[in-house]
Amino acid sequence: MSETPQDPFAEILSGIEEQFGQALFERRAVTAALTAEATGLIYRRAVFSGVPHDLAQAMAAEYWDTETSQVAGAQEPETDEE
Repeated sequence: MSETPQDPFAEILSGIEEQFGQALFERRAVTAALTAEATGLIYRRAVFSGVPHDLAQAMAAEYWDTETSQVAGAQEPETDEE
């Protein structure tokens, strides 16, 4: 015998919340991968262009720091605390 949901509205909202959570996770994973790829590209191109290793590394690190701090700040969910 199957149980009927006590609150169909809450069950629907729970399903929507789960879908949004999965979509957010996927978007953040893609963003992280692309940022890592771009950081490596910045380093490699700088080195191949004759930039010293330390400077190329600093350039790539600065890009990484800037991008990850923007992403982290933009994707923090707002909480509805009362």
